[in-house]
Parts: sequence; structure tokens; C-alpha cells
Amino acid sequence: MFEASTEHTPMSGIDEYLIHNYPHPVRVMWTPDSQAYERVWFTSQDKVGDLLVVCGLGFYPNLGTAEAFAIVNVRGQHTTVRAHRPLGDDRMSMRVGPIAFEVLEPFRRWHLTLDETEHGTSLDITWEDTKRPVFRVLGAGVIVGGRAYGGVAGYDGFGRQTGWVEAHGERFELAPPTHQGTRDHHWGTRDGVGGPGMYRGMQHPYSGEWVEFEEIGIWGDHVLFNLGDRRPGSATLRQRVHRMRFEPDTHLLLGGEVDLHFESGEVRTMTFERLGHQIAFLRCGMYGGPNGGTPDGDIWHGMDVGEAVSGETYDVTDPDVRRRICGLDQHHARFELDGEVSFGLAEPYDTLCYKISRAGVMGFSLLD
Repeated sequence: MFEASTEHTPMSGIDEYLIHNYPHPVRVMWTPDSQAYERVWFTSQDKVGDLLVVCGLGFYPNLGTAEAFAIVNVRGQHTTVRAHRPLGDDRMSMRVGPIAFEVLEPFRRWHLTLDETEHGTSLDITWEDTKRPVFRVLGAGVIVGGRAYGGVAGYDGFGRQTGWVEAHGERFELAPPTHQGTRDHHWGTRDGVGGPGMYRGMQHPYSGEWVEFEEIGIWGDHVLFNLGDRRPGSATLRQRVHRMRFEPDTHLLLGGEVDLHFESGEVRTMTFERLGHQIAFLRCGMYGGPNGGTPDGDIWHGMDVGEAVSGETYDVTDPDVRRRICGLDQHHARFELDGEVSFGLAEPYDTLCYKISRAGVMGFSLLD
């Protein structure tokens, strides 16, 4: 439906529809900034610490690149598949190599697939939203390295998954009672897009917790409500105060507690503990930062590496491996809030999070 001959470039088939809100074709970005991007990200995690899945898809219109990744961690065996291609004109095409994303019903259902590759992982997951995604704008007006930062817009959410994942000779069946996850969709400009030469040092030591409880979801400072909830929109936490524990040898995050200050003035304390070595090391998904891009090859978001598929497996039960590949990491954890238990993610930049906690700054301290 959305395909069109390349003779119409930069227009694609969707430009025939009455969908424009800027005097450019859909393919052409609102800014000439080379760090412009748009990305979706999904997770699925179980409640026992056997399986953690993180998938993402990124478009970089001013660099002309598209990429996707899928990370599957099975009890510490951490496998990544990455795929790259030229972006082309059709922004509706959400397949990159063996990894594909499909909207089945807007703000309700997605379909995620990873075809079998030499790296030994594949998946077929149907995602269903449970909390209400709400649009918001983040970071506009910030100055980084003497340059204005355009900010990021988008939305986030929580959901349940059905389907299956195969990895390392095992097959895992996903179902709503046993698997839950989080997702986001953001666009704007991002420091580091394009490679290490484009990085100006903007890195949060700790992004937050992504965890869904029965009545609310905690997505960093964002409080999400169930689909159909009578409360409109969403809410924002006034403040978060963290007390953290870390591995003594690597200084990677192990667990902690956080005081959540709600808009009503209520303060509730949430605790969390990591499950084994269930960590998604996002440098493997090309999230560059102070520790570099991919641990092998130093690939960052948006870099032009041609049309390629790559990947690797790390044994992250080995502390030397964790130390070498850490950076922006997503720790699968057991959470508890007011007696209710759930399972989600904590996202530090290891080991910056340890350093600020040890220093007792930015609302962080070490947990005794």
C-alpha cells in the first residue's frame, strides 16, 4: 500500500495520504541535524529469571540508515542479533534483515519477529498494551557541549506478551500470566547518533525503573494508568530518591530502594533486587556512551555499516565479561511496592550510577 517507484523520491506511497503537518514529504525530517532519530523499543521478561528479551528498531533520516537489534538473555547467556540497511524512502517498512516490527492495532497490539540466524536465537511475539501510552516532550531547551539540544518527544507503555522465543536449544512459551514488559517510541535528536565523533558527553547515570503494577506503571518519573482508567492522561512523580547496592567487584547494580514522591504529596518506597545475571547490555544494541559503542567493533546508533547482519553471545555470569561490556544496562529485577510484587527493569549507566551513589549526589546514595 505504501510502496512507490523510486522515481518519486523522496516521496513514498504514504505521501498520497492527507497526513502531513510540515511542508516536507514524510521521509524528510523536520531538522537538518544529523543526530535526528526515531526509535521503538520493546522488552519481555519472565517472573523467574530465566528469560529476558529486548528488541529495538531505529531510523536515522538525515544519515539515511536503519537498524534493529534483538537481545535474548537466557540465565546469563547473552545473545545479540543486529541488522542494518539503507533507510530508503518508505518509512512504513519496519523490517531490517531478519528482525521485523508490525503494528496490528494502534496503541493496542504489535507483532515482533526475529527469523532464525546463525546466532541461534529466534522469536515470534505478539505484544498487547495494558497501560495507556501518553505523549510527552522531554529535554527541549537543554544545551549540551555549547550546542542546543532539540529534545525528544514520544510515549511509553507496558504490556503482556504471547508467542515464543528460541535460544540455545531451548524454547520458551510466552503468556500473559508469566511474561510482562515495557515499550517506548521516541523521536527527536540524540547525542551520539552517528558515531563516537558525534558524542558530546550527555549521559544520565541512571534512567529509572520500568515496572508495571496492577493499578499503575512506573516508567522513570512517569506514572501510567490502565487502559480505560477514569483518570485522564498520566501523572509525573515530583521526585525520586534512591539508595542503591552494587556488585563489590564490578560495581554493577544489584538492587536498591527508591522513595517515589507522587503529585498528591504521598511518598511510597519501592524496593528491587536483580534476578541472577539477567541483564541486557545495550552497548550490544549500539547504544553508545562513555564506555563506547558495541564492545566489539564500536558500532553506534545510525552508523553506516552497509547492509549487514551481525551478533555474538557473551557469558555474562563471568564478572570480567560484565565489566568489559557494561554501559547502558537493563537489569531484570523483582520489585515490591506496598506489598505488591512485580517484575521489570532498572536502567543504570554502569558504572556511573555507582560513582554518583558513592558520592551521595543527585538524589543517590549507597544502601547500607
